Formats: sequence, C-alpha cells, structure tokens
Amino acid sequence: MPNREYPYYFIKVGTLYYVYHSYKNVKKKEVSSYEFTNDESLAFPIDEESAKQLADECGGQIVIKNATFNDYISQGER
Repeated sequence: MPNREYPYYFIKVGTLYYVYHSYKNVKKKEVSSYEFTNDESLAFPIDEESAKQLADECGGQIVIKNATFNDYISQGER
C-alpha cells in the first residue's frame, strides 16, 4: 500500500500557511506565537483535530490535501 493516499491538513490565513507555533508564560499568562509562510511547500502538515483547533485559534481556514505516507513525511521535514 505504498501508493495509498491519506488526508492531511494545512492552516491558511489569507495567503499565508501555518508553519509553527510556541507557547510562553508571560506574567503568569500563557501567550501563543505563530509562524506563517507564503510558500505552500513549506507549510507544516497536521492532523484533522489539530487543524480545527489551530484554525479556531488563528482565524484560519483548513486546507485538505491528500498524499502518500512518504510524501506526507517529506512535507513535514521541509
């Protein structure tokens, strides 16, 4: 089944794609920081539940992609 395709998800805000986020505690309050890119090939693939949560947090849209497992891994390594 190496050629079987599976769904994965990107978060898109305007023309930007989600790459990374981090959390910090500032004055005893958790603060989120997000990184985006305008190059879809650098977007970070995530699972459906994480995509829903991130889209809610940043006001983005969920973009569904399909790829083989190896292509999915390659996308996440960029």
